[in-house]
Formats: sequence, structure tokens, C-alpha cells
Amino acid sequence: MATNKVSALRHMLYDQKGGYLLLPVAIMLVLCIVAIVLPMLEEEIPAFATWAHHTRWLVPNDPGMAQLLLGAIAGSCITILSVVYSVLLIALTFASIQFSPRILTSFLKDRVSQTTLGMFIGTFAYCIILLPNVHTGTRVRVPTLSLTFALVLATLCLFYLIYFIQHIAQAIQANYIVDRIGRETEIVLRTMFGDKLKGFPPVDEEMDSEPQGIDIISERSGYVQFIDEPKLLNLAISANANITILRGVGQFIPAHVPCMNVAPPVTMSDKFRRDCLSCVHVGPVRSMEMDVECGILQMVDIALKAISPAVNDPSTAISCIDHLSSVLVLAATLEPPTCRVYDEKAVVRLMRRQPTFPRLLNIAFDQVSPYGKGDMAVSLRLMRALQDIAGTTKYPPYLNAILVQAQRVTKACAACFEPEDCAELFERFTKIEARVREVS
Repeated sequence: MATNKVSALRHMLYDQKGGYLLLPVAIMLVLCIVAIVLPMLEEEIPAFATWAHHTRWLVPNDPGMAQLLLGAIAGSCITILSVVYSVLLIALTFASIQFSPRILTSFLKDRVSQTTLGMFIGTFAYCIILLPNVHTGTRVRVPTLSLTFALVLATLCLFYLIYFIQHIAQAIQANYIVDRIGRETEIVLRTMFGDKLKGFPPVDEEMDSEPQGIDIISERSGYVQFIDEPKLLNLAISANANITILRGVGQFIPAHVPCMNVAPPVTMSDKFRRDCLSCVHVGPVRSMEMDVECGILQMVDIALKAISPAVNDPSTAISCIDHLSSVLVLAATLEPPTCRVYDEKAVVRLMRRQPTFPRLLNIAFDQVSPYGKGDMAVSLRLMRALQDIAGTTKYPPYLNAILVQAQRVTKACAACFEPEDCAELFERFTKIEARVREVS
């Protein structure tokens, strides 16, 4: 049960950190608490009053001026925030049009943007909460230390604003976008795959094409974002059954379509069916939490758009190919995940589709190869990427998949150029062939 709760909590935190909610709200709440507690400490504890005396030269002693200062900080924070993020949304809209709409998800996870938003709304909330503590009239009170902290927050907001503008100007550049997606994909790959591969990967049994059991029907349409496998495994063990996941992470599943199959075909309770469905989280978009293919497809989308006649930017396409090769080199050197999950008695309890190196290779290059055939630089970089990947593995099925891709690139490019223009391309293909023969 503890494993189930940890898995569900991890998924919830992943969802929340991918937006402008968790971190900004957390920063705002902390500063709200400081705005409540600090004036109380300044009034009740003599040590705080002593510190406040040393900072008196920074802030006005007049209550009216103090209120004016707090109002100016709060107003400027919310105004600057509105203008900057409006401009940011316009910039992201143009970036999504030029590269791919999928990249907007990566920008929502950007820590600098989240922290900057949290600092501005937190400073605004701090100043608003602190205002009632500045007393005028017969009982004059100016919380000097709290006002000094407000000035410190305003200064921090200024520095965060400058850093945020510089960061965004850099982050919307094509190479930085592709690099970020590549690094995120490698993190997911290390999570889904095993340790460093020693020798050849074990041969995994294929899933049954038509499992014999009772189907569990999906109640929602959308992309499978997350599957709570530990909880599903415990459900299968408790029911002494075998559960086959028919739609894996990243796949789209319509409502009223089977998403799981439970064998042997016995009568199941409504509670068991609901518990199984609760393990599969469905959403409107694909998520990179457990989906390696999602990151690869983002880079493929950017590459295809870059080599399209409307954009004609082969440098960006080459950058995508370089990072795709980095991901595939890592995939070729890690232990691939197995389709079957066993219990402590070595009984198969869970079966699901898992990413494999040949599948990732095909997803990465199947579309880029025919679209890039008219650009020799793109085709040459594809061949060099395949050559780099081939040099990291000695497993014959992997090498055969690489050779098939190399043949496609060579055939497509040779149809668009004269033989003398393809000399370097043929040379690289020959080296890949030699590598395959050497290992075989």
C-alpha cells in the first residue's frame, strides 16, 4: 500500500509542477505567513525591535509615507507581472507556430518562470497584508523591519525580472528548446529502462495478441498519461488474476473501448473494475512522465517543420537529429524494460506494451528520412547519427534495425541527387554495413 501511495503522490506532484500553480502558490503562501508573523515578532520580541532600529534609515518613519511605499511596491509588482507575462504568451505563441505546439508543455515546467511569477505575486500579497499593520492617528506604528523586508523583496523582484527576460530570450531559441527536450527525454529513458546493459538484452516474450479474459471498458477518452503499475500489480495478486494493459502510455483510448483484460475470465466486482480503472490516468495531451516516445516525437515535429519548404531551416533539423542520436545511443546501452511483471512466486501478473530500441529508432527517423531526402546536409547527418548509434551496440537485432534505416536514407537521397554528389553518403553507408558484418 505504501508503494501505491508513493506512486500516486509522485504522479500528482508531476502534474502540479508542470504548471503555474504549485511553486508560485507555495512562494505566495510563505510570504503571506511572513507578512503576518514578522510584524508580531517585531512588536513582541525586543531583539527584533533592536534589528529594526538598525534598518530605520532605509524606510520612512512617517506612517503615511510607509503606506504609500507599500502601495507603490504592490502596484508596480502586479503591473509589471501583467505586462511581462502578456508579452511572454505572445512570444510562446509564435514559438509554437514556428517549432511545434508540443513545446508549450516544456515552458510551463520552466522553474525560472514559475519562481518569477511566485516572487511577484508573493511580494504583492506581502505588501497588501502588511498595510493594516501601519497605524496612523493616535497610535502611530511603523513596522520598520517588515518594511525593510518589503524593500528587499522589491529588489529581488527587480533582479528576477532582468534574469527572467534574459532566460526567456535564450529559452525560445531553437537549439535551447531541442536541448531541453533531449535532456528531459533522457531522464525519462533512464527511469523507464534498466541499468547499464551488460552483454545482450534478454529476449522478452511478446504479449498475447488476443488475450482470453474479461475486458475492462474505458470510461473516458484521451491519451494514457500514467499507469500506476504497483497498484495494478497488487490488484492482480489479490484477485489471483493476470491483467493485460491493452493501451499503453502515450496511446489514445476512446471511451467505451477495452483498456485492460483480466484473465482467467471470472466474474469481477464493480469495485475491482473501478480500482483497475483508477490506475490508468487519461488526459487531453501526452505526458512525458512515463512516455519516452513523447519526447522523441517533439524533436521529430521540430525537425519536420524546420525542413519544410515554408521554413527551410536545415540547421534546426540537424540539431534535432543530433539530440535524437544522443537519446538512441542511451537507449541502445540500457537494459530494456520487459513486457511481463511477475509476483514473488514467479507467476505473470501484469503485461503491458513497453518501448523498445527498434521502435524508438523507427519513431525517430521514419518521418525525418523521407522529408529530408532533398537536403544533402540533413541526409549526411542522419547517416552519421546511425553510424554513431551502430558503434555503441553489438546486438544483431539492433544493428539490423539501424541498417534498415540507413538503407532507407541512402535510397531516398540517391533518388534526388547525382551519384557523384552522394559519394560521402555511400561511404558512410558502407561503414554501417561493415559494422553489421563485423558483429554478425
